[in-house]
Amino acid sequence: MPSSVAFRLAVLSVALVSLPASSALGQSQPFAAVETPRTWKVDVGGGVVRGFSVSGKDGDQANVTAWGSASYRDILYANGLDGIGWNAVKRDDFHAGAQLRPRFSAGEVDGMDRPGLGADAALYAFKRLPGNVVVGGRVQHDATGDDAGLEYYGSVGHQGVTRVGLLQTLAYMRGGDDKRARRYYGVTAQEAASSGYAAFAPSGGLSAAGAAALLAISVGDRFGLGAFVNYEQRLGDVQDSPLIDDDHVWRAGIIGVVRFNSGD
Repeated sequence: MPSSVAFRLAVLSVALVSLPASSALGQSQPFAAVETPRTWKVDVGGGVVRGFSVSGKDGDQANVTAWGSASYRDILYANGLDGIGWNAVKRDDFHAGAQLRPRFSAGEVDGMDRPGLGADAALYAFKRLPGNVVVGGRVQHDATGDDAGLEYYGSVGHQGVTRVGLLQTLAYMRGGDDKRARRYYGVTAQEAASSGYAAFAPSGGLSAAGAAALLAISVGDRFGLGAFVNYEQRLGDVQDSPLIDDDHVWRAGIIGVVRFNSGD
């Protein structure tokens, strides 16, 4: 069974945004800048990712994933996993703003009404501490009438330049309300009768914790390469859902991008 994407790879989002040698990290998280600011930036590319699928299918297999990112003065931005965002408050060591985030499909199951592609409205805030450590989080709520409820996320991350490239490490936790847990991990009585799965009604609360390591490498001025590995442990009621095979998941990937910018 494909696992739900309700807890959809926050770390992958950070990983993909990190790939072009931190050109997009100014979007929501205020790590110390390692390159010259640009008026506008666009990155396009793709790669291979295991443990994640936008469609919700075959998440345990290697999947080809496209990527795109754009920003204007690191205030208005868009990318494939954060959606459309606005840094309403943008200081050197503090970012806060709003996003309209894509919420990816949980994958089809015969006899069940599974959530497809949707969107969440989110508010976030991240603060940089001494040592280039960034802490913060976001709260997001279903914005497309899919009864997907509310989700919250918090993280602590560190970024540094190594001989190989830009290395970021991250630890995070996430959770949600009853609606979010039941929409992605629950099985109603009607669905149990038609799908063969046992009825299951999880409660909200903390639902996952994870850690990741991300490495981004610049190849000249126009190209970027990156790789990441992520372990996530499911917590609370959701780890007992009949819709998932394991109470944990490993994710890894390699992504390449071509970079364009204003040149100023």
